[in-house]
Amino acid sequence: MKQTDLKQIQQAQAVMEELREIRGGTLLPFHRQLANDPQLLGAFQSLFLNCNRGDNLIPAKYRELMIMILGCSRGVETTIRVHGNKAVQEGATIQEVGEALRLAMMIFGASAVIPAALLFEELEEK
Repeated sequence: MKQTDLKQIQQAQAVMEELREIRGGTLLPFHRQLANDPQLLGAFQSLFLNCNRGDNLIPAKYRELMIMILGCSRGVETTIRVHGNKAVQEGATIQEVGEALRLAMMIFGASAVIPAALLFEELEEK
């Protein structure tokens, strides 16, 4: 974090601790980068809570596969990798991940799945 204002740092640390807890104990480097502006990090946290708490009717593995595909649509490698791995943790098979990526490629083109290559390497290591 590059923030130098002590009050802002303390606010960011409090939000990061809350976010760490609701994410199951993990934060990504991107969360620490957002913490330079505690309000921005707080907005992310609110969005995360609004989308991931309450009545989730779509089973977790499918939600994660959907988020992974959306990451492909925007070319966000972190989203692809984090949510691809989470889909597997929630019960998705490597074949289901591959099928989801083929769907992403069908709609968004081959360049959309290039960042997913690292995901397959990670999944092979597990």
